[in-house]
Amino acid sequence: MQSCLPFSVAPCLLAVFVSLIALTTSATPRHVYLTWQGDTSRTITVNYQTLEPTETSTVYYDTKPRNGRHADYRYTATGSAHQIPGLADGRKIHWVELTKLTPGKTYYLIAGDLQHGFTAERKFRTVPAGSQSLRFVVGGDMGISSDGADLLQQSAKLSPAFGVIGGDIAYANDALTNYTRWDAWLDHWETNMVTPAGYTIPMVLAIGNHEVRGGTSPYMTNAQFFFRYFAQDHERSYCTRTFGKNVAMYLLDTGHISPHGGEQAAWLDAQFTAQRNVPHKFAVYHVPLYPSVRGYDGGGSAAGRKAWLPLFDQHHLTTAFEHHDHAFKRTHLLRENKYDPGGTLYLGDGCWGMPARKVDLELHWYEVKSTSLQHFWCVDVSRRKVEYRAVNKAGQVFDVYPPNSAGAEAAEKIYESLTQPKPTATVTPAAP
Repeated sequence: MQSCLPFSVAPCLLAVFVSLIALTTSATPRHVYLTWQGDTSRTITVNYQTLEPTETSTVYYDTKPRNGRHADYRYTATGSAHQIPGLADGRKIHWVELTKLTPGKTYYLIAGDLQHGFTAERKFRTVPAGSQSLRFVVGGDMGISSDGADLLQQSAKLSPAFGVIGGDIAYANDALTNYTRWDAWLDHWETNMVTPAGYTIPMVLAIGNHEVRGGTSPYMTNAQFFFRYFAQDHERSYCTRTFGKNVAMYLLDTGHISPHGGEQAAWLDAQFTAQRNVPHKFAVYHVPLYPSVRGYDGGGSAAGRKAWLPLFDQHHLTTAFEHHDHAFKRTHLLRENKYDPGGTLYLGDGCWGMPARKVDLELHWYEVKSTSLQHFWCVDVSRRKVEYRAVNKAGQVFDVYPPNSAGAEAAEKIYESLTQPKPTATVTPAAP
């Protein structure tokens, strides 16, 4: 072992300095991300993690930038911290809910404590509480590939108010040994889901089979990363969020922790009834009722149609965002399982990072379009209408609905160029 003799003072000091940097880095809070547990206009929940033992969970915030100087922030909020039993590094997950915020307002924050340090200053904007126009992005089946990071970057360029994930997030299967997959996914979101103006984009999540140990389980303890990493709803695997006066969103569980029917269907019916005056209602869930790749009569799809279609039709669901199949899909407007101009639009099918699967060459009876393309949906909502745009990792808008929306004609040409088989070059034989 090297001794700290006079001639080796410099190397020893360097070693100590490097060690101090490593300790500081491990102690500093990491993975700062935003969710909601309630009112999206007047609250936000700051989620962050620490690897060192901490006694407090604190966020300093203000309506003006304070450059990370904690004493300069006018407001402070404290929360709670918890751990995932058996996780080797013993990290703490902190949830701090900021309340009594002003709708449509910009806030700046740091999280942490004096002993271990603070995060860099981040800013976010609360959702307006009125009938202002709103934009969000939505997709699912993400994983931790570079394709997913590229798609997140394209999503952030559009400056959405929030991002919605329809399950199969990090593909970690709730295994304790897969915690590094969650670290990689959270790094991707934290790094890439920042708008050009510097706003951190909050997330809204539905559960998928790859969040659950074994794919399905009646116990929330078999989806502990999903429930302990993301402050949303601590009592059940489905929830609802409203955004201003125009949007109600239902984050549903396609049988991974809770069955489609029974308590979940009764809850959904009650939520639809309570929000009957909201003009645009969106459902987000994992297994599609109208699949693009898997069989139409598959268990999850059939169960969803049996339990939810009557409710979707009765309460005039605007759009269902479906996932799980790793492809692109847009259906006809459907009601009572047939075409209906007053029916529900079904969009999918979850390819916000995972490789696209092959679809059948022939469209299913319910499909307008279906193809093997990675993408996410950008959704613009006003009081009178909703517009949907499918975007690929190159930032190309390749599908627009309704067809009279701006950019629809150009998008159709891009779609054709991406899906038409390329002609095979022929080689003329040389003359003998």
